[in-house]
Amino acid sequence: MFELLFKYVREDYARSELIFAGDWPQWLLYAISIFGIAAIGAGIAFRRRDVAAYRLIAIGLLQTTMLAVVVLLISQPTLTAQKIREGENTVALVLDRSSSMAYGVPESRFQVAMKSLASIVEDEDAPKFSVRHYEFGASADLVDSFIATSPADTATSIADSLRVILEEARFNPLAAIILSSDGADTSGGVDADELAEIAAFGVPVHTIGVGRSEIADDVELTDVTMPARALPGSTVSARVTIQHDRAASTRVKVYDGDELLQLVPVELGPDVNSTTAWIEITLDAAGSHQLRFSVDGEATEDELRNNTRSTLIDIADQQYRVFYYEGEPRWEYKFIRRAVGNDKDLSIATLLRVSPNKYYRQGIDSPEQLQDGFPATRDQLFIYDALIIGSVEAASLTTVQQEMIRDFVSERGGSLLMLAGPNGLGNGGWGQSAIADVLPARLPATGMDSFRRRKASVLLTPQGAGNQMLRFSANADENRKAWGELPEIADYQLTGSLKPAAITLLNAATDAGQIPLLITQAFGRGHAYILASGGTWRWQMSLPLEDQKHETFWRQLLRELVASAPENVSLVATAESGGTDVMLRAEFRDDAYTPIDDIGVTAVASHEGGETFSIAMQPAADESGVFIGTLRPPQAGTWYFEAVALRNNEPVAISRTSILHESGQAEHFGFRQNAGLLRRLSEVTGGQYFDADDLSALPDLLRYSSSGITETEYRAIWDAPAVFILLFLLKSSEWLLRRRWSSI
Repeated sequence: MFELLFKYVREDYARSELIFAGDWPQWLLYAISIFGIAAIGAGIAFRRRDVAAYRLIAIGLLQTTMLAVVVLLISQPTLTAQKIREGENTVALVLDRSSSMAYGVPESRFQVAMKSLASIVEDEDAPKFSVRHYEFGASADLVDSFIATSPADTATSIADSLRVILEEARFNPLAAIILSSDGADTSGGVDADELAEIAAFGVPVHTIGVGRSEIADDVELTDVTMPARALPGSTVSARVTIQHDRAASTRVKVYDGDELLQLVPVELGPDVNSTTAWIEITLDAAGSHQLRFSVDGEATEDELRNNTRSTLIDIADQQYRVFYYEGEPRWEYKFIRRAVGNDKDLSIATLLRVSPNKYYRQGIDSPEQLQDGFPATRDQLFIYDALIIGSVEAASLTTVQQEMIRDFVSERGGSLLMLAGPNGLGNGGWGQSAIADVLPARLPATGMDSFRRRKASVLLTPQGAGNQMLRFSANADENRKAWGELPEIADYQLTGSLKPAAITLLNAATDAGQIPLLITQAFGRGHAYILASGGTWRWQMSLPLEDQKHETFWRQLLRELVASAPENVSLVATAESGGTDVMLRAEFRDDAYTPIDDIGVTAVASHEGGETFSIAMQPAADESGVFIGTLRPPQAGTWYFEAVALRNNEPVAISRTSILHESGQAEHFGFRQNAGLLRRLSEVTGGQYFDADDLSALPDLLRYSSSGITETEYRAIWDAPAVFILLFLLKSSEWLLRRRWSSI
């Protein structure tokens, strides 16, 4: 109907600009308009005494409107648009050849995509243009045709592929890119910067989506997140994310080699497409463990490779060192030592002040250790992984020692735990000390007594409920109940206002309301904690002898403190998004954790099957003591890396790590059609997204592309039927009114 009235379809109006093509002088059009309006006004004025005003106004409006239409007609309104010059432009047809395109029954996505691109070339309504064929996976390749193409690439990067195509066509008249894909991108998608870069070429990208956005009979183990290392006997939490498109019951199994460690039932809820489950795992044997996580699939599921993921965790074969500095003999000191005394993975050295100039040492390895009191040099302090400071004044340490503590956290990456006490925290002047910036709270001034010898209940916060070190039970409800049943602590201390980055893990329920009890924040390379109580010993005294909650709390807390502390020599291997490259990062520091730069570093990569490569490590441009390298592993499996630092051809330090590289598996995950990505890509480039079964609007979009070699098209609309119908209606309305009001 729109085309019948206005000569052209609605889309022609939307893509065009309106101009007036008449060659009448503008002054003449103004003169005709003014003269006509004056004549209409004179006629109305002449009859104003004989006819009611509203009748004259109605006739005047009709006549004025008709005059405006006539003036518009003689101005010859015309639509103008840029269209490609046929036969002189190129269109790039781009076919996704990644492995995820092989999915689909009875036709694969790849077959549907090929047909959709072929239909564009065969469409008789499409403008005439030259065709360049590209196929892409991790990158794009120019091919003669798609006949020999198969969906076999093990990685997909849409952004990198489009950059290749656009760069090649920079000096060619490229009118448009037509990309047929499922939108599954193993490189992590197309971010805002990449979209802006692609759009800057000015070439519209039309996308054709293939494949289903929802696959009801597929369950996918999307992600497994867990610590890279842990202490022997520690319970670690693995966060498992499962993607699904309908409600179901399933199970997650965890294997260490052939040994089944856990079997956890999981309910996949309705109205959501992702479910997260937490699984508790305990590993006792030191060394590297390859854990395999699998989720039971649906009975009709075709693709089971995305139901399994593997990861490595390193169980440390070392003893971590904790230094506890306490200013007075008290119950908390005694029970902390007792709680961790049997943990062979923790060595806790304590320095207890028993008089102003006398200290009592426990847990020392040699007679010389801590014999002069608190460490006086960085290398003496930095041998520890965690530092606990109890009820002792900041003034007991020199400014240099306080600055060493700050560096211990920020540079060495150690953990600092401050305990409450009559001489601790704000009462001890720590809020005005050199470590004030390290702490997660702005402590009260020394003049205010912030320590309260009053009992208080301990409450688990939402953030604390998700923290492994505060778990008494793997079940969230049981864990919260266990915390609620703990005896009251003996005291608490006010911590002042929290800093923006602080996280509260425990609260104390006091007469004045809830106050923060256990707080933490990251600072530099390390972490700082405040436990605003010196009275957790009441848990041990008030609970039955067989109840181990007090011991469990302190063991888990101290293990958390030491587990995050880095070694002075470290090597980290990270799989690049898409699973093609492994990035190596080696860091070398001396015993005082000062970066070492006057070295050369070489890494050796060894596959579990025996294959070995040498990797040249280069100094990082912006980090001292850091060296980086890249390896593209030729096969999947466990890879072991050893970085050797050399000075004058002599080894200075060696660091080792390993990684499980699952090459070629990325395409089996996240393979649902990502229509959102394809739509965003089209929108920012001026293109349009299409379903593969409806490409009817594409020929016109190609014809009126703004890219390539274009010419201006003019379409007159002054003779549209709607214009003459309007003139007829205006004149007929005036005649009918004159007949009705016979006095005019």
